[in-house]
Amino acid sequence: MCGGSRSGKTSWCAQELAGARRLLVWDSAQDGEWGRRFNCKRVESIAYLAEAVKPYAPNRRIGFCAPPTPENFAAFCRLAFILIQVAPSAVVVEELADVTSPGKAPLWWGELLRKGLRYGPKIYACTQRPAESDKTIIGNASRVHCHMMQRAGDALYMAREMRVAVGLVDALKPFQWIERDNRTHTITTGILRKGRARV
Repeated sequence: MCGGSRSGKTSWCAQELAGARRLLVWDSAQDGEWGRRFNCKRVESIAYLAEAVKPYAPNRRIGFCAPPTPENFAAFCRLAFILIQVAPSAVVVEELADVTSPGKAPLWWGELLRKGLRYGPKIYACTQRPAESDKTIIGNASRVHCHMMQRAGDALYMAREMRVAVGLVDALKPFQWIERDNRTHTITTGILRKGRARV
């Protein structure tokens, strides 16, 4: 899921997951946006996170806030892999370009994407800069979802990935989106208004 700052991508994602009882978010916002706005418990401790993903742990919505170091992100991804095996769960990574780079995904993020999908999780990877994020996620994505892009190069990148005319991406305004379903090859557009999406 891609979109420039204040384009509505996080609000759209939160709406998609409003009913998720088991949710783990890599929350890149310093003030813990998912905890502040979207009913997640803000967590800064890897030890707490490790307890929360154990089989006997109660269902929780957790926003993990930590410096975007390779070590922290690897630990998050390893624990997310455990979580999705325990019960149906959703995982969100905000600002993917902070913790990955163009090319192959980092080890544990790649494991989550390539081997974790068999457990049926919902995994959302959000970025403002798709060209700076890993290619593993977009290669494994069931859906590619795009909000308004700030840069012409990013709009072109997303248009190519969704196989649509770049003018469709360029024309997006805040809270509007376009999406390609890679399984059915269908294109959908919509707008997010007052906490609900209109398609």
